Amino acid sequence: MSNAIALAGDGDALQPGQIRFSQAALPPLPAGTYRLSATQTVDGIKDQDTPPTYTAVQTLQIQGPRFALAPGDLQSVMPPANQTGSWENTLPNVVLRRRTLPWERTLDGSVPPADSVPAPWIGLLTVTAAELGGDAGSVAAPSPVHSGTVSDLVQPTNPAVLGPQLSGVSQAEMQTGLLLLDLPVALFQSVAPTLADLSWLAHVREVNTDHKEILGLDEDGTFSIVVGNRTLQPGAVNYLFLVSLEGHQDHLAGSTIPSTYTTIRFASLAWWKVQADVSKGDFIEIMQALPDNGGVDLVQMPHLPIPASGNGNGSGDADDPSSIAAMGLGMGYVPLTYRMRVGEQATAWYRGPASAVPTKADGLGPFVFSDQAIRYDPTTALFDVSQAAAWQIGRLLALSDSTFARLMFLWRKEFHQAVAANVVLGQVADALPVTAETMRALPAAGPGSGGRTLALSHQTAAVALAEAFAGLAGRAAVVPAADGGSLSGIPRRIRREDRPPVAAAPGLQSNGLRSAGVKAAAAAESAAGAADPLEALLDHVFGPSAE
Repeated sequence: MSNAIALAGDGDALQPGQIRFSQAALPPLPAGTYRLSATQTVDGIKDQDTPPTYTAVQTLQIQGPRFALAPGDLQSVMPPANQTGSWENTLPNVVLRRRTLPWERTLDGSVPPADSVPAPWIGLLTVTAAELGGDAGSVAAPSPVHSGTVSDLVQPTNPAVLGPQLSGVSQAEMQTGLLLLDLPVALFQSVAPTLADLSWLAHVREVNTDHKEILGLDEDGTFSIVVGNRTLQPGAVNYLFLVSLEGHQDHLAGSTIPSTYTTIRFASLAWWKVQADVSKGDFIEIMQALPDNGGVDLVQMPHLPIPASGNGNGSGDADDPSSIAAMGLGMGYVPLTYRMRVGEQATAWYRGPASAVPTKADGLGPFVFSDQAIRYDPTTALFDVSQAAAWQIGRLLALSDSTFARLMFLWRKEFHQAVAANVVLGQVADALPVTAETMRALPAAGPGSGGRTLALSHQTAAVALAEAFAGLAGRAAVVPAADGGSLSGIPRRIRREDRPPVAAAPGLQSNGLRSAGVKAAAAAESAAGAADPLEALLDHVFGPSAE
């Protein structure tokens, strides 16, 4: 199996699954203060030998994030915040939504030369709880982040605190609130990158967003990435700090800081912590353990021996908790914390689809929602959420495909429309005379039968019109065939000749016809002394008579 990354070539369109890396995305102008000057010479002025010259200078400020990030700037962090896992081989990183963010400022505040890539002004630091003076595995280790103002950052009141050397900070900015990070100078220089390393710790990543839920992101799929220079320490709580390194270019690893300073201060842009567990085994360890495991334990992760339950049973009975735990682990299950919808917390078994154990079809589906797939063992009072998790994962994977989600929505919409149309058609059929018995006997339209529903609509309209004309003509209606055959028209000559010469339909008055054309025709015939509402209706539907 190849681990090669599907890279897209320069200038090529990104295909689904491909990725493109770039060294940096430089803004047209970095943030800072600029002077815009203009000079204008006016020629042809009378009585002036030397054309006058006018000069104007305007100072402008290009602003950008400096002491804090906007809530929408940070897309994701890796490892996830407050999570526990085997992260010892993971370089922490943050994903920023704006591609130019790490290069919108420079470390020393100067404008970089043209065609050069400056070092990013953002850095990601990793320290452990023990290095901060707390318990190595304690999640409640003391945090060195505290609130303050820009004045506290630039001009610390404590002479032992070293702040950044910043320029262009206005008095209004001095009162702006922010988060401050204080680290011992020796600790910072032991974990910080060098100035030469900074350029390797940020890049731009472009991915294809086709068939993905955008979720409010830019559809071009271009992000900037800031990577830490230190892996997470296993068996300890690790703190990660995204900080501004602006003004600290002379304080990075390898530089000399006067001994009068014991603490160095940064503007904290974001921070989180994770619990890094000691890995229970990698691929090489699993392969080396194959001769010892075998059977259903073929690809089981190494684990410590299961201690005896201490209940004096110890004979391997089915009710022995140790035997139950050993059996579950041997079948590929792992115990997980399960939080019920009612708020209770319990332990549940979970087994992934890649477990090397025989399986068989459940036969109890299909399931409308994931909770229907949860299994409960009354003997052990444990839940099995394996199938429920698989159902939910499959649902999320399906809905993450925008094409599938759109087709699913259209299918549901067509189904609901068909159901609603059948209800309306049933009500219309019940209201028709007994001669519509053939239409009422037709089968109801099912899901996806929009054409059938449309045919029933035409059938209903035809039967209703036939009933109306039959009632006006005083004869039985001709119900169209229910076998899908073509509907013949109503001959005008037959209708006029077969009805009585002057047979106005009971209850049908000329003023009940809403059409202006029908009213006009009725009024004309009334003036001629031969008022006939049915004649007006026939003229309105089939056109004037050719007689």
